[in-house]
Amino acid sequence: MTRFTDSPYERMMTRRPEGGKETSRPSSLPPSHPCYGCGNYGQPCVGFCHRQLTAWLRERRNKNHETGDR
Repeated sequence: MTRFTDSPYERMMTRRPEGGKETSRPSSLPPSHPCYGCGNYGQPCVGFCHRQLTAWLRERRNKNHETGDR
């Protein structure tokens, strides 16, 4: 493969990352786990459930949109 520059970084950037799929995603959770189906699984928790928060915000927006409140 032809290189554009003589930089060693160019060769490094064209390589595939080591580890592959097994290190890029956390393992699957069983359906009984409280975080099952959460889009933020694998990221650190901050003391509240992101899934519940987004559902609450969606519900609140819909309610405010229907009543015209802010």
